[in-house]
Amino acid sequence: MAMKWLWYLCFFWLLPVTALAQNDPFNIWIQQTIQEAIDSGINPATAYNTLSSVVFDDRVIELDQKQPETIITFSKYSRNILKPDRIQKGRQLLAQHKTTLNDIGLRYGVSPSVIVALWSIESNYGRNTGSFDVIESLATLAYGGRRSEFFKNELFEALRILDEERLDPSQMNGSWAGAMGQSQFMPSTYRRHAVDYDGDGRRDIWENEADVFASIANYLVAEGWQRNFSWGREVRIRSHNNLTKVEGGLNVQHSLAEWNRFGVTTLNGKPLPEKPLQASLIWPDGPGGRIFMVYDNFRALMRWNRSTYFATTVGLLADKINVSR
Repeated sequence: MAMKWLWYLCFFWLLPVTALAQNDPFNIWIQQTIQEAIDSGINPATAYNTLSSVVFDDRVIELDQKQPETIITFSKYSRNILKPDRIQKGRQLLAQHKTTLNDIGLRYGVSPSVIVALWSIESNYGRNTGSFDVIESLATLAYGGRRSEFFKNELFEALRILDEERLDPSQMNGSWAGAMGQSQFMPSTYRRHAVDYDGDGRRDIWENEADVFASIANYLVAEGWQRNFSWGREVRIRSHNNLTKVEGGLNVQHSLAEWNRFGVTTLNGKPLPEKPLQASLIWPDGPGGRIFMVYDNFRALMRWNRSTYFATTVGLLADKINVSR
């Protein structure tokens, strides 16, 4: 208790020569947030040393408020991602990291090609991880963003990561919204699901590909990924007249045998496989567009990013990367 009071005396003695001396609303908020972080159990030195030098980033607010409201079809969205060079790069990296990916695949029950597909879409195979200071971005969004409570929680989670992983704040770079590393995990996701695969004492999703792969797999398993099953497949309906009779959407599930009776077939017109699976039909581009039959693993991908465009494209990219399929 005496040590705690000593810390507070030192802390408040330092305030006049730091942020409070500037006497502007953001810096006053920072000092209040430092106190709130300490009260929540975050190491006082970490809270003060990290947050006291943070400055408000106008660019982050601009990006938060001016996100493009473009309407894009699934066809265009998927074409933008499923490019030959991306697929070829994925195959090369799948082969390059074969031993590690196969071990992680066996350990977690997630196909290596799915791991590589997510790695590709999230950070272009680790090449686009973001150059924003995550602490500064999260503090800015917690103060002036549209979802202040959400981002304040993520800010506190980021501070806990600094303590747990013995990181310097300068190492914690990511997107303007605080998504970090090659897997683009938010701090709360990192704390729940990041993995130290190589046992070096650090869960490094910034530089260590093995940790990235295992963290991706661990996240999917936690969200319901089932070993030895696929995400789904593209299908067709035997008679176009049946299209109006077949109810789609993720809220409607039937066995593969029932979908067979409804006239749903594989893309080449063959009956669906006889497997004990429940499945749903989705039309990402609406009636008349491509039809996909999706399983529970698709729902795990949807929990990663709640977009049917995203989840379907991850599955299609994984299939194309997996040359053995």
